[in-house]
Amino acid sequence: MEDWHSATEPLLINTPNAYPERIAPVGETALAQSRRLAALASSVRGPIELCRGDALASRGLAESARQVAEKATGHAHELWLVPVMALIRNGEAICQSMREIRANTGADVCWFLLEATGPELLASVVQAEGLLSWSELIGDPSIALMAAHDGPPESRVPACSPRMRHSLRVPASSVADVLAWCRQRQPAMEAWLGMPIEQSALEVAVRASSASAGKYGTFSVLDEVLLAQEADPGYVLSALSAAAAMVRFEWACGPVRLEHLTRRHAMDEQAELVSLARGDTPGNALDDEASVERAALEVEWYERPPELVLDQAAVVSWLQGLGVASSASDAFWYDARCLNKEVTRE
Repeated sequence: MEDWHSATEPLLINTPNAYPERIAPVGETALAQSRRLAALASSVRGPIELCRGDALASRGLAESARQVAEKATGHAHELWLVPVMALIRNGEAICQSMREIRANTGADVCWFLLEATGPELLASVVQAEGLLSWSELIGDPSIALMAAHDGPPESRVPACSPRMRHSLRVPASSVADVLAWCRQRQPAMEAWLGMPIEQSALEVAVRASSASAGKYGTFSVLDEVLLAQEADPGYVLSALSAAAAMVRFEWACGPVRLEHLTRRHAMDEQAELVSLARGDTPGNALDDEASVERAALEVEWYERPPELVLDQAAVVSWLQGLGVASSASDAFWYDARCLNKEVTRE
């Protein structure tokens, strides 16, 4: 199954329409940094280094800066993403594509974000393809060129190559940033996981990815300290995906307690058959109380189908490692229209 946040990467990707996957800054630190980036992009020539940031945060920072510049100047600005593999494979074609976009677009300023590209990598591409064409591109006042990577600032680059005169740190995604991103992308997440996600489940997963990990709560009150903490969007996706898988396993296989009692009953039956075959005195191999409980659970599971929903209890259970999908009594079924057709329950 292809990840919901993946996309086929052409040479250049226009944003925000064709590739909306980014974490827009919500925290004050990130918003302030996006204004600094907008100021640099509109006042200096040469590549701007965006360091110590992942792809989602770098895209969000660049898009926020583009919006700031567009609003402040009243002129149209466009942001284009340049995947690193496209740049490595054919830097000359990328350079030519950027020039063509600048010549043909209706925007006053074009922003190009070179993803996963540090100064050394950019220098090697420029040296391999020729400095002249890149110099014309970098010197164009209607072009803002940014090189984003997740490492520290790089100061050593070969001679006769474009130098990073300015470097900005991409702020780590905060709890507020990731929570806003999750809420915005909730319909896509639900389509990816194949089940609805409760708001409280999102909040628990986001909070667990922050510095206050271990406290599986929601955001019932506006806690500025908590919202400003760093959060990991990858961890959130991983936790939601695993918890959803546990819920689906519970739906397909039944409660763990029912499976335990079923296997225990089969074990007791086997022991009774061995005793009868040997002519031993019959004992109490079958546990009547366990059989009654198993029958009751089977009836409840088959006759009272609950919905298949990723709720707060499911996420907390996964994070705590309890191996229980949900504490809710009605959390194991779902409308058949929303299920994977390959999963059947006989």
